[in-house]
Amino acid sequence: MSESPPALTPSPALVAIGPDTEAPPRRGRRELVRDGRPTEAADRDHWLVRNPLRTAMLLVLLLSLAVRFNVMRDGYFITDDFMLQSRAMESPLTWSHVSRVHTGHFEPLGFTVMWLLAHLAPWNWGVAVALLITGMAIAYLLAWRMLVELFGRRWLTLVPFTWLALTPLTLSATTWLSAAILWTPTLAVLAGLTTSTVQHLRTGSARSLVGALAWLVVGLLTFEKILIALPWLLLLGVALRPAREPALTGLRHVVRARWRLWAGFAGTAVVYVIVYLASSARDGASPSLGRPTVSQVWDFTYLSLFRTLIPALLGGPWTWQGVGYGGAMVDSPRWFDWLTLMALVILTVLGLVVRRGLGRQLVAVATYVGCSLAMLAIGRVAFGGSILALEARYLADAVVPIAIALGAALMPYRDEAAPWLPLGTSLGKSLPGRSLHLAVGAVAAAVGMLSIHATNGYATFSTANPYRPFVEQVRASLHSLPADAQIYDTNLPVPIVGPIFEEYDLVSRFVAPALTTEQRASVGHLTQYSKPYFLDTTGRFQSMRVEGTSNVAKFPGVCGWLVEEGQAVVPLQSEAFPWGWAVRVGYLSDRATPARITLGTGSREVQLDKGLGEVFVPLTGGGRTVAITGVAPGASVCIGDVQVGKPALKQ
Repeated sequence: MSESPPALTPSPALVAIGPDTEAPPRRGRRELVRDGRPTEAADRDHWLVRNPLRTAMLLVLLLSLAVRFNVMRDGYFITDDFMLQSRAMESPLTWSHVSRVHTGHFEPLGFTVMWLLAHLAPWNWGVAVALLITGMAIAYLLAWRMLVELFGRRWLTLVPFTWLALTPLTLSATTWLSAAILWTPTLAVLAGLTTSTVQHLRTGSARSLVGALAWLVVGLLTFEKILIALPWLLLLGVALRPAREPALTGLRHVVRARWRLWAGFAGTAVVYVIVYLASSARDGASPSLGRPTVSQVWDFTYLSLFRTLIPALLGGPWTWQGVGYGGAMVDSPRWFDWLTLMALVILTVLGLVVRRGLGRQLVAVATYVGCSLAMLAIGRVAFGGSILALEARYLADAVVPIAIALGAALMPYRDEAAPWLPLGTSLGKSLPGRSLHLAVGAVAAAVGMLSIHATNGYATFSTANPYRPFVEQVRASLHSLPADAQIYDTNLPVPIVGPIFEEYDLVSRFVAPALTTEQRASVGHLTQYSKPYFLDTTGRFQSMRVEGTSNVAKFPGVCGWLVEEGQAVVPLQSEAFPWGWAVRVGYLSDRATPARITLGTGSREVQLDKGLGEVFVPLTGGGRTVAITGVAPGASVCIGDVQVGKPALKQ
C-alpha cells in the first residue's frame, strides 16, 4: 500500500509575523463585558490592527475592485451583450436554453445569469456592474484562500495575490459582460478547485474529495476550458512533493495515493464530454471547430506568448489598440515586449538557481498555457486568424497557475523543509533580510504601477462606447409610443450588433428586453403594417413613410389603378433593383378583403380594410411594377399610389 502524504498543518512555532513566517492563528471570540465591567479583551486594538495581514489583503482587494469599477463605470454593453439578452427573451429558463452551445462554448451558468439580467434588469448597466464586481470579489477571495492553503498566512503571500488582482491580463475578461459570465466564474472555480484538490492531496479527507468534485462540476457548467485544469492539477501535486524526490516517483505517488480523486475527475470529465457533444450536435455547433494551418498556429503561439502573455506578467501591455466600439487588444511597442522578455528571463533564472523545485511549477504552468493555446487554436484560430492571440482575455484563466508559481518562487509551501538551494541559502545569510524584502517590494511596486498604467490605457477604449445614448433613447422612445403604434422591423440603423449575428441585428430582436409582454407578442411577428414606426439612427421611433421610387402619374380624373380580373399592376417611375424594400400601397376598397402584394420575386399576403387606407409590407425583390392580386371576388379596390424604398420620417 502506498504511503499517504502527511497532513500539512501550520507549525505552532511559527508565530512571528514576517515575510517568511506564518501569521499567528486567529483566536476565538472573547468575553468583552463581565459583571457590568469591561474585561481586558475589550481594551484590545481595532480588528484592523489586530490582524494586519488580513487588513493588507482587504486593502489590495478593495483597490483592485475600485480600479475595475472605474473601468466599468463609464463603459457599457457591447455587441454580444445585446444579442444574448435578446435571445434570453425568446425562451423560459430551461435546460435546453442554458445548455445550448454558443460559438463553441458550453456555459449554462453564464446563460442563466444573462437570462436573469434580461428578465429582471434589462439593459441595466448599473446592475450588471454590481454583479461583475461581486463576482470578482468572490473570485479574489477564493484566490486568497487558495494561496493561504498553499503557502500559509505569510506577508509574502500578498505578492502573488496583488499581482493576480491587478494584472491587465484579466481586464477584458472581467469587464465585458459576455466575457465575464465565462471568465469570472472560471477564475473563482479554478481557485476553489485548486484549494480542495491541494487539501485532498495533503490530507486525503472525504470532505476535500467531495469539495474538489463539486468545484469541477460547477466549473464544467461554467466553461468547457476548465478541463485543462486537470492535467495541471496533477503536475501541481507533483510540484508539492519533496523537491529531492524524482518527478516520476512523485507522479506515481500522487496518482496512487489519491486515486479516488483522479478517478472522480476522469469520470466527471467523460460524462461532461458526452453532454457537450450531445448539446453541440443538437445546436449544430460543430462549425465552431476547425483545423488551423501550421502557419496560423505558429503565428498564434508567438503572438500569445511574446506579445500578450509575457508583457502581461510584468504589468503590460504598454499600449492597446481598439477593437470594435468598446474593446481593445494588446499593441505594445516592440521595445516594451523585448524589455519585459529580458526581465522575465533574468527573474526566472534567478528563481531557478535559488528555489528548489521551481522548475516543476514552471512545467505545470507551461502545460496549462500550452493546453489553453491548443484549445484556442482548434476553436478559434481557423476562423478568426492568429490575430486573436492579441485578445488578452483568452489567457485570463492562466493567472491562477501563474500566481501559484510566483508564490513558489518567493516562499516555501506550508511546512516545506529545505525550500532553498545552496545558493539561495547563502544569499539569505549574506544579504540583510531587509534588502531582500525591499528588492521584492520594488519589483512588485514597478509591476503594480505598470498594471495601473495598462488598465488606464484600456479604459480609454472601453469607456469610448458611443451607443449608450442610443440605447437609452430607444428605451425612452418605446415608452412614449402611441398605443396603436406598430414597430416596423428592419435591420438596426447603427452597427451596435451587426450582421454577424444575423436575425439579432433586427430591431424586433434588439428591443425585446425593453418591451412589455404584450408588445413582444406582436413586434417581429407582423406581416403588414398600417401605422408603422421605424427606428432612426438617434434611437427614436418615428412615424414612417417610404422614400424611394413611386408609381407613375395617374390618368386625370381616375382614382388610380382598379383591380380588374383579379389584379392591378402599378408601374413605377424607376426600376427597383433586387433588395429588401419597404413597400407602401395606398388604396380605396368597398369592403374588407384579402390581397397579395408582389414586387418581382417577393410577395406578401395582406388584409385590406374597408374604405380609404394604406398598407406597408417588407418585400425582398425588384422590378418596374408592383402587382396587387388575390382580391376577394366582387370586391371593388382601387390602388391610389405605391412607393418602394426605405423607411423615412413622415412629414
